[in-house]
Amino acid sequence: MSVYLDRYAWQDELFPEFMPPNDLELIVVIPSFKEPDLIGALTSLADCGYPSEKFLVLIILNESESASEDIRKANEQTMRELQGFKCDFTLLASQKKLPVKKAGVGLARKIGMDEAVRLFNKSGKDGAIICYDADCRCDENYLIEIQKAYSNPEVNSGIVFYEHQLHRENHSAIVEYELYLRYYIDALRFAGFPNAHQTLGSCITVRKSMYEKVGGMNTRKAGEDFYFLNKTIPHGGFVEINSTTIRPSDRISDRVPFGTGKAVNDIIGSSAEYSVYHPNIFEDLRLFFRKVDSFWEENDWKIPKTMKTFIGDDWEKELSDLKSQVSSKEQFIKRFFHWFDAFKILKYVHFCRDEFYQNVELEEALEWLRNKHFFLKGTKDSLLIQLRYLDRLYS
Repeated sequence: MSVYLDRYAWQDELFPEFMPPNDLELIVVIPSFKEPDLIGALTSLADCGYPSEKFLVLIILNESESASEDIRKANEQTMRELQGFKCDFTLLASQKKLPVKKAGVGLARKIGMDEAVRLFNKSGKDGAIICYDADCRCDENYLIEIQKAYSNPEVNSGIVFYEHQLHRENHSAIVEYELYLRYYIDALRFAGFPNAHQTLGSCITVRKSMYEKVGGMNTRKAGEDFYFLNKTIPHGGFVEINSTTIRPSDRISDRVPFGTGKAVNDIIGSSAEYSVYHPNIFEDLRLFFRKVDSFWEENDWKIPKTMKTFIGDDWEKELSDLKSQVSSKEQFIKRFFHWFDAFKILKYVHFCRDEFYQNVELEEALEWLRNKHFFLKGTKDSLLIQLRYLDRLYS
């Protein structure tokens, strides 16, 4: 019996009578809320041509208990479309009314991923759970490349390479937003953070056993992807699956307080230039991370003013506590980055933005990035193409 399912999972089993195929390898989980083109996302999966007995798709049609009539009707229409959709693979769909306080993509993902654990347990497999969004598209080798990654028993979790769909209507806005996403992660890599990875929800994959080990998906209304990966990656066995591509939508959305849809909407609605975190933040972070070895050796504890102010007067005590828990430099470095993880970095970045370095226009940040990667040049569209290529190649 699974301790996770007993104690931490969504307790309502969705398909108690369903018996999954014995050869089940992959389960694709799709949260769907007022989605106009879920069939298009499913057709993209069908075009992968992956053996139908080795994967299934699990859809969580969700809405708040206080949802408007328009939302209820939209979800009912989606369910009718699903019932008429013809495909070779197994397609399971469940409609859920979620508690008002927790209704959102985090809880919907969790419900679907928890059910995937149950289905894998029934089949006796420790397969991969794949997060996919209802407005995504994917390359034809999407499923096979994910399975190739998880055929290695050392792989516990991973992300699929992404490129936003670029439609004419929101083109410039989504280009700027994706440039920001890539700028942020590339700046963290420049700084020396070993766990700098993209954290889009539709990119996430995780082995069933690892999903249980980290306590499952959280129920945040937004940012659930970031927090899930932040607790998963440090366990090791994390990979970037760059041999295929997931293509999230570029559409406007006001369904969550932040994320792609909200960012695109804000960029389109603003007359000001799009601004991002100041490069000096990452320069200071680089100085800090380059001293990790010397922290272990105790011969140089000086750190940038921004970091000293952020950590506070207990900095040396924090360091001593970390060192007391390990017996080697390798163990110390690993524990150090468990302590100064992606969430702590984000808090530091926001602290620096508010107290030291105001945001700069995207153009200025990209110019800094050009100086770090001197071969980058051209318009924003050209820069995005180049960064996509480099991120796929070197991440």
